Amino acid sequence: MAYCVHCGVILADQAKRCPLCGRPAHEGLPASSPVPGESPLPVSAEDEDSPIDVTLTREERQHVAVELISVALGIVLGVTILADLFTQHAFTWSRYSSVGVVGLWFFTAMPLILHRHPWILFAILAPLLIALIFLLDAFDGRITWFLGYGLPLALLFEVCVTGAGTLVAILRRRGLNVIAIILSFVSLFCVGLEAIINFQIQHALCVRWSVVVAFALIPVAALLFYIHYRIMHRASLRKLFRL
Repeated sequence: MAYCVHCGVILADQAKRCPLCGRPAHEGLPASSPVPGESPLPVSAEDEDSPIDVTLTREERQHVAVELISVALGIVLGVTILADLFTQHAFTWSRYSSVGVVGLWFFTAMPLILHRHPWILFAILAPLLIALIFLLDAFDGRITWFLGYGLPLALLFEVCVTGAGTLVAILRRRGLNVIAIILSFVSLFCVGLEAIINFQIQHALCVRWSVVVAFALIPVAALLFYIHYRIMHRASLRKLFRL
């Protein structure tokens, strides 16, 4: 029979440590009840100093994060649906919020679940984004802005994210070049965004403010590329700026 020499409690036969103090279990029967602050049997220094291992692995932390995200968003989903039923006695505005909550779960939890399979993750999230946007437009029984705005913007966003993610993934050394890649694709997205909107409104491919954004971001991206591929190969930032 296992017991704890510090607490004086009898443990289960398979117990390796005391659940109260965390010290290793001893085989046999306790000689007498312990006096508070004292041990009925001598405790080694190894037993006294042995810490309780509560460190979670990366996989366990990801599972906990997915569970917390699921519980939190599940509560939000349930509350919004009940509030809609209580006030409107039907599913009205909660249909839109439900689509948003479901989409938020997929785009936050799925990367944690499929972080080792990026292409499977992309194969799931890419069509899902288009489907969610379609549902937002189709809930009123008509397809109005999906084909003109929703689908082109969703495809543009996916192309930019895929392009940036692919370039970052194939980099051998990551640093300021990652920021430069992101800025470059942000510029591309802004130009495409304005072009799509203006084409639907004015029926012409014209861009104005997005060009200003691109002219502001592209030089910064070029500078970051230069610092990473030229100066960083010769001296570290600490030596460069004398930090």
